[in-house]
Amino acid sequence: MAWSESSRTKSVFGNKKVVMIDGTVGSGDTGSGAIDTGLVAIDLVLANFNDIADKTIQTSYSGGALTLTFTNPSATKKLSIFVIGH
Repeated sequence: MAWSESSRTKSVFGNKKVVMIDGTVGSGDTGSGAIDTGLVAIDLVLANFNDIADKTIQTSYSGGALTLTFTNPSATKKLSIFVIGH
C-alpha cells in the first residue's frame, strides 16, 4: 500500500479525543494497511477520498489501530480520515 501521511491534527470534543489525518494513496494501488491513531480505543471513523466519489474506503479497527482497505484509484488521490475515540 502506498499510503503517505501528510498531516495529523489532534483535538478534544467533549470527553472524546479527535484525530484528523490527511494523506495520499498512490495511483493503481489496491490493498490495505494499518494506521496507528494514537488512541486507546476508537468509537467512530470517517474516511474518504477528497476528490472522487466513486471509490470506497473500508475501515476496520481494533483498539487504537485503524485498517484501511481500498481499490485502485485511477490517479494519486488525497484521503481524509476523521477518528473519534479515547
